[in-house]
This record gives sequence, C-alpha cells and structure tokens, in this order.
Amino acid sequence: MLKDASFIFAILLEIGVPIIIASFLAKRFRVSWKIFFIGLILFLISLIRIPLNSIVSEFLRFNFMGEKLLILSILFPSFTAALFEEGFRTLGIGLIVRQKNFYKGLMYGIGHGGGGESMIFVGFSLLANYVAYKLLGTLPMLAPLKESFDSMIWYMPLIGAGERMMTIVIQLAFSVLVMAAFLRKKYYLIFIAFLMHLAIDFFTVYVASKTSILWSELTVLFFAAISVLIIMFFYRDYKKYEKSDTGSGAA
Repeated sequence: MLKDASFIFAILLEIGVPIIIASFLAKRFRVSWKIFFIGLILFLISLIRIPLNSIVSEFLRFNFMGEKLLILSILFPSFTAALFEEGFRTLGIGLIVRQKNFYKGLMYGIGHGGGGESMIFVGFSLLANYVAYKLLGTLPMLAPLKESFDSMIWYMPLIGAGERMMTIVIQLAFSVLVMAAFLRKKYYLIFIAFLMHLAIDFFTVYVASKTSILWSELTVLFFAAISVLIIMFFYRDYKKYEKSDTGSGAA
C-alpha cells in the first residue's frame, strides 16, 4: 500500500509540477507556451548524445580499469550532457526565443528540465512501467520489471521525485544564466552554465559510486541551493536588462 502511494505521488510530482509552474508563468507573466515546448523539444533532441556515450563506454571498458575507468566512465557522459544540453539551450534561447526576458528564461528552463526531463524522460516512463507492473506483472517477459519493483524499498520513488524537483531548480538556473548571457551580452555566463552542468552530473554520480545514495542526494541539494541563489541574483536586476531586449515577435 505504501509503495503504491509512493509511486503514485512520485508520478504526480514529476508530471504535475512542471505543468503547474509553466501554467503560472503563462498566466501571471504572459509567457508563451511555445517557449515551454521549445525547451522540451530541444532537450529531447539533445539526447542524440546517448549512442555516442554507449560507444565511448565500450571503448573505455576495454582500455581502462580501476579508478581511471570509473572517473572516465562518469566524466564523458557528464561532458556530453553539459555540451549538448547547454548547446541546444543556447541555440533555443539565443536564436529562437525573441524579446528576451527573465521569465522567458524560466519558461524555457521548465520546458527543458520539467517538460522534457521530468515529465517525459522520467515521469511518463515511470508511469508506463508502473502500469505494466500492476496490470501485466504476471507475464514472464516482465519478470525482471516485477522483481525490480518488488524488491524496491517503498520510499525510493519519493527520493527519485525529490531529486527531480531539485534538478528542475538546477535546470531553471542554467536557463536563467544563458538568458542573462544574451540580455547582458556577457557570453561567458554560457560557459559557467556548461561548467556547472558538468560538475553536477559528474559529482552526483561519483559521490554515489563512492558512498551512498544519501550523500549523492545531498550533493544534488547543495547544487540546487546554489541554483536558487543564482535565480534570485538575476531576478533582482533583470528589469534593468529587459529594457535592452533584442529581436521582435511573440515567442
């Protein structure tokens, strides 16, 4: 019973929170839903890196061992995630989103990290697996899925959902940084977003491999706290730079 409630609540958070935040931005600040879907689509396109990660992972497995293998196996996918995601984020915010402002940065971020990552990549995937487990769990072909769900501690889905919420905050900060780069014409902020993305992806996985899931989640929490500070900092003075927006159009 507790496990079912945990799964349902986690799914509702992962799918519902991005929709709630995007709806608030659209209604309160009149930000177009187009920007949400731009962020969502470009996140999904950024996943073209996954086959490359698989190829390099095989290469590393046959050519390295021990600590070198561990570090490189975490570092390379962290690098490609930062490169592709921040690259497409820069493309989306820099070339597609017009009449730039702080709230459009937030909307892009919730589309990227909420719509693409939390809703589709995690939430809907978890929903599909949960439904398959509940309705078709007796099928032999789903035996591994059933075993995985049955052996899972009841609160694990909640931990995953909590991490998604922290990751959404982090993705919002990345988008605010990239938006500020164009508003302020300080393009090194894009590089800062890239480095921060690389560091978060690397250290959360590395800490998990060396310690426990608890310390890994605390690492995510640390970066989420930094992300809140970044969002607050750029919120304070965004109006000053909003006056110097470039481009035209409704998006």
